[in-house]
Amino acid sequence: MKKVYYPELVGEMAKKGESQTSLAKLLEMSRPAISNRLAGKTEWTISEIDKLCEYFDKDYYTLFKKESK
Repeated sequence: MKKVYYPELVGEMAKKGESQTSLAKLLEMSRPAISNRLAGKTEWTISEIDKLCEYFDKDYYTLFKKESK
């Protein structure tokens, strides 16, 4: 199985000093739920995507560009 991650989202988290825990609080979910989404194990919902795009002031295509390894 290939590992899927979101380098732009992770980069924006780093720029703003956000951790998985702080992102979980923003989205009102658990830290493991964020971890699963960042690892591509769970899909992001439309409302989560909308909140993150607004929070990071980025469009979907920039923030959620997937890369596989």
